[in-house]
Amino acid sequence: MSSPTLSFLGLAMGTLVAGLFLGVVCSRLGGGDGPRGSLGRKTFHIAVFTGAVPVQLWLGFWGVVVYGTVIASMVALGLLRGERASIYRALAREGDGEGQRRLVLVPLAMTALGGLLSVLLVGRFAIVGYLVCGWGDGAGELAGRVWGRRKYRSPLSRGQGSTRTLEGSLAVLAAGFLGGWAALDLLGAPPLSSLGVGLIAGAVGALAEGLSGEGTDNLWVQLLPSLTAWWFLG
Repeated sequence: MSSPTLSFLGLAMGTLVAGLFLGVVCSRLGGGDGPRGSLGRKTFHIAVFTGAVPVQLWLGFWGVVVYGTVIASMVALGLLRGERASIYRALAREGDGEGQRRLVLVPLAMTALGGLLSVLLVGRFAIVGYLVCGWGDGAGELAGRVWGRRKYRSPLSRGQGSTRTLEGSLAVLAAGFLGGWAALDLLGAPPLSSLGVGLIAGAVGALAEGLSGEGTDNLWVQLLPSLTAWWFLG
């Protein structure tokens, strides 16, 4: 068996083991719509996006495809199994079964689309979007749950899921900036460029998160910061 084949098989097995472990940990943090539920969901979110970075740098496009396929398959299987699956208990929100499935499947599809478009369009710069979206969006919901007071609604969505808070959006900006900065540093950009373009990428991510329609933020908060970083430094 060739070395590349072994690398992809190893990645698939490692992703499966890590995903199962992550599902158990996040389900113990809590589910539903309260602060504990947000903690479980967003811990999963941050970990999955962060895990895509070494995969992209190691095995490129096909590595991301394998990684994303394993994670998506685990989530889909968890949705089919329902409450029996730890990953379902970690990701599910309040509501009926079909409503919960939609609230998981739509962001999952947008995550996959955003990741694939980013890596196809800008290659290694896709990791900027992974970390801006992973860290920024994750921090935004958690901060909004705890400190959010000043609410606003995306003009592009009519659903309840489109409600944001100014405090949450500021957290998206701050954590997205750190994610963009870290990604550009990993790509070997000069320190001042990493700092400046990382801040711009974080701001683009925060704006995209605030304006995106319900369930689509994982697409735009990945894609637009990646394109921005490539525009400045690619």
